[in-house]
Amino acid sequence: MMATQYPKGHLLSVQFPLYHHVGISDGCGHVFENSRARAGRGLVSLQDFSDDKDIIDHGFLPGSLPAEDIIENAAQLVADKKRYHLLKNNCEHFVHEVCGVKVTSPQLRRALILISAILVNHYTSGRFRAALLWGIASQLSHLNAATLSWWKHAIFTSAGFWLVFLNNTNQDAEDENL
Repeated sequence: MMATQYPKGHLLSVQFPLYHHVGISDGCGHVFENSRARAGRGLVSLQDFSDDKDIIDHGFLPGSLPAEDIIENAAQLVADKKRYHLLKNNCEHFVHEVCGVKVTSPQLRRALILISAILVNHYTSGRFRAALLWGIASQLSHLNAATLSWWKHAIFTSAGFWLVFLNNTNQDAEDENL
C-alpha cells in the first residue's frame, strides 16, 4: 500500500515503456485520470494509477488554475463519464482541461512527428526529403514552454529528434559526394 500523499492539484505521471500516463492528485491519496484501461475518466487510488510503477510528482502544470478550481473541474469532468479516445480525449487532454490550460497532448504530437519523419524518410529522397524533414523538425519548436518544463527530457531523447538530425546530417554528406 502506498503511504505517499501528493498535494491537491499536482500533476502526477507514471512512465510506461512508450509513454507517460498522467493524472491529477486529489490531495487525499487518489488521482483523477482518463485511462484507456478503465475506459474513461475516473478517480482511482494511487495504487491503481501507478500500476506498481514509480509516481513522478511534477507539481502544478504551468499556468494552472488554483488547486481548488482544478479539483472542482476534475470532479465535474469525471461525472460526465466521457470515454477515453487516444486522439481526442486522452489522459493529457484531460489533465490540461482540468488545469485550465490549452487542451493538448504533447506525447501524441511527438508521436505524430516521429511517424511523419519515418514515412518521409522511407518514401522520399534527396533535397525533397531534407526539406520535409526540416519542416517536421520545426514542429518541435511549437511545443510551448509549459510543456517543455516537464516533458523536455522526452523531447531530446526521442527517436524523432535524432532521426531528423541524423538524416539531415547524412543528406549533407550525400550532397557533398555529388
